[in-house]
Amino acid sequence: MNPVTLLERPAPAASPGASVGQAAPGAQHGGREQALDAMLFAVRRMGLSVTDRQVALLLDVAERHLKQPEPDEDFPHGTVRGYKRHRRRNESACVSCREACRLAAAERRKRAGRREPKPCGTEAAYHRHVRRFEPPCELCRQAHRDAERERRKQAAAA
Repeated sequence: MNPVTLLERPAPAASPGASVGQAAPGAQHGGREQALDAMLFAVRRMGLSVTDRQVALLLDVAERHLKQPEPDEDFPHGTVRGYKRHRRRNESACVSCREACRLAAAERRKRAGRREPKPCGTEAAYHRHVRRFEPPCELCRQAHRDAERERRKQAAAA
């Protein structure tokens, strides 16, 4: 069963008075009826058994998700909320919204602060030395040996 694209659908029969390049009078290019007809054709060509109602429901869902959102008059520009709404609509954010988001992120970083690193002679300090590709000091090596010895003792007891 091969998937069928809408391009494989045969062209609709032209009305007797229409020329080759023209659509029939009253026909809408890409209208709902044509889309429904194309979807039914593709589903039947794939050998699936669905009702017209199921295809119409699928088309309604697709229309709802593909429809462009209406512009809001009370769009909150210059706020983080406005920036998020720009991003949700897949559009580039305006300058005021980008600046508000940048300032909010800077404030979050400032509030978070940095923790005080553990002093040498602890397991955390040993791993800090290793992360920085430094040779661990004697206090940190001793702390790491003690911690490893304790882990092995607990594993053997379990």
